Amino acid sequence: MAVRMKSGVAGALALGMTGIALAASGYSVIVNGQTMPKPAVVIGGETYVPLSALKKLGITGTLKGNALTLSQGGGVPSGTAAGGANQLPALEGCLNETLFNGIWRVKVTSLEAVRAAELANSDTSGWAVTLEMRNGARRATSLMNTGFGAASGASQPALVLPDGNTLAVDEDDFLKPWSKEVLQGGVMTFKLRFSFPKGTTEAQAKALKPTKFILQVNPRLPADLGLSYSVSDPSFRVRLTCRK
Repeated sequence: MAVRMKSGVAGALALGMTGIALAASGYSVIVNGQTMPKPAVVIGGETYVPLSALKKLGITGTLKGNALTLSQGGGVPSGTAAGGANQLPALEGCLNETLFNGIWRVKVTSLEAVRAAELANSDTSGWAVTLEMRNGARRATSLMNTGFGAASGASQPALVLPDGNTLAVDEDDFLKPWSKEVLQGGVMTFKLRFSFPKGTTEAQAKALKPTKFILQVNPRLPADLGLSYSVSDPSFRVRLTCRK
């Protein structure tokens, strides 16, 4: 896709991307809840967005002569949201919002406080998230084969607390879905429990409600797998303070 540069708007594109919103006042550019440092401008009735904002959606621009060529990772046409018009091309969203990285459609459906008796260590309290994961690839595959988890070169799933500290996942909860092969178009739903350090009371755990769920993915997949991600960073970051 080539977009010719207009005088005075180098590095900008007419607004039309899913996932970008303009504030009603001041034309701030907000990408998936984050305010960008540079504003949008209106010239000749058209609204233009800085390339720095588009990069947040995985779109890069190459200038050659008087043409700006835009491209999105994995060969997805610029302006097309991976996984459908109702899904974000970026991999950050809210509770009950489906995110797609070219292979997996992921939705966190709930966050709940967990009683100490429900955890492997009875002296701790914690939180649990419920995930729905659908295989959007052309063949059956598993989380294990597609870069999830420490054994695949990524980190284990984590919950981020308001103070920036993280809670570790109960590895037994993650092991079964991690190794399960999911058919093309198939879905698996499972719960991951996260514990506070030993000695944390139930009241303390409830007071430190997590703000974000991180599901890191290693984008470097084996060539013989025959699958690839459609975005440069296929990890999932779910804000637990908002719901769709």
